[in-house]
Amino acid sequence: RSPEACRHISPNNMVKYMRVNLRVPGWAQPGQVIEASADGKKFSVQIPAYLRPGQFFTVRVPMGGGESKAPAVAPPEVSFNLEPNIVIGNDKYFKEVKKCQDWCDCSRLCCPYVKFSGKSQDVAVKHQCCCLPCCCDFEVSSTAAGSDDFKTLGTLAPAGCCDQNCTAVFCPCCYTGPKMQAKFLGADGGLKYMLKANIECCQYCCLCLTCFSPCFRCCRFCCMDAQYTRYEQNVYGPDLNNDEVYAKIIYTDRMVCPCVPDERIQMRIEPAEGKSISKEDLILLSVFPTLISGYTMAEFCFPLHVPGGMSYALPTPTGISQVDGANNIQFEHMNIKEALANRKQDDMY
Repeated sequence: RSPEACRHISPNNMVKYMRVNLRVPGWAQPGQVIEASADGKKFSVQIPAYLRPGQFFTVRVPMGGGESKAPAVAPPEVSFNLEPNIVIGNDKYFKEVKKCQDWCDCSRLCCPYVKFSGKSQDVAVKHQCCCLPCCCDFEVSSTAAGSDDFKTLGTLAPAGCCDQNCTAVFCPCCYTGPKMQAKFLGADGGLKYMLKANIECCQYCCLCLTCFSPCFRCCRFCCMDAQYTRYEQNVYGPDLNNDEVYAKIIYTDRMVCPCVPDERIQMRIEPAEGKSISKEDLILLSVFPTLISGYTMAEFCFPLHVPGGMSYALPTPTGISQVDGANNIQFEHMNIKEALANRKQDDMY
């Protein structure tokens, strides 16, 4: 049975169809007929001859009532996904547009929030108190679609002094080792995941070479044809001194011009090899790219960017190898063909 990726309903000549995105199973051959299901409706469909295992295709499945036809491969279409959304597994969540009364509600101005709505579940990110951005954190919760009974999944908070090793607090100039930067707390307040840096002796000695960064960027853009950069940031477990990686935050940046900052075209989170992360934990981890994406700037501008705010505790790729290396962020420069090949490889999983 081929897994379903997404679905939506559209009318066509008074006959309702369900558009289902299917993925070619690894065992299937081009032209083979496979069994699939969507919304409890089972159907058979023939795999197009030009597709290979792991690739996606769309079929139009007739729904109950009206004319009865066999599922057919949908014709090619053009789509541009420009809306702010989060995709977690096979579920997509769209950012809700706030109403006038929401913006005028003083209590919601003090505790700003962003809500993402899905087909069966809604996700909300809320700052606990905008008046005390240094003392309060970002809370993640979820509820069934259409319900206001939210369940707390966890919290994203900056690291405190009690989270660090003693030497890092009392003798920071002589300290080498791990340093927690941000922490993901569970619903019970216990530490689940963290972002951390590795402090090493003299690791910033070559930082002066940053003044040559414009030359390096021009060389990449004009001579090396490497306008794309892929970053991988490690997410660790609850033990500060354990280097076991539980997940990776992956960024893809594109250089439009050597003289302007790179534009970010994709962010995603995936479990590390051999690790399994629950959907609730993926929703909790998703608060990190949500805050740095820019889509929540209108709601969280003040608590994020006020001195001591959350943005100072969120390490993101800078393009400076010494800084990114200290923040456990690896990078790889690519040209457009390598970037597309990498994207296709990611889509195979």
